[in-house]
Amino acid sequence: MFEIHNTNNGGFFWRLKASNGETLCHSEVFSSKQSAELSIAAARRLMPSASVKDLTITARLSLFGNR
Repeated sequence: MFEIHNTNNGGFFWRLKASNGETLCHSEVFSSKQSAELSIAAARRLMPSASVKDLTITARLSLFGNR
């Protein structure tokens, strides 16, 4: 579930919450509620097809000279 929140200085951001209430991720702060809502719409469109890039392997390889 996405939740839209206000900041203390008039901005808006969202949190994506799991069914157990844990926060999975959050957005940057937007100057308008409409921008936050548009960001949620974009995230919802992109998530089903989002790929995963494992950067831990690349970091390890560069640390050990590509062994």
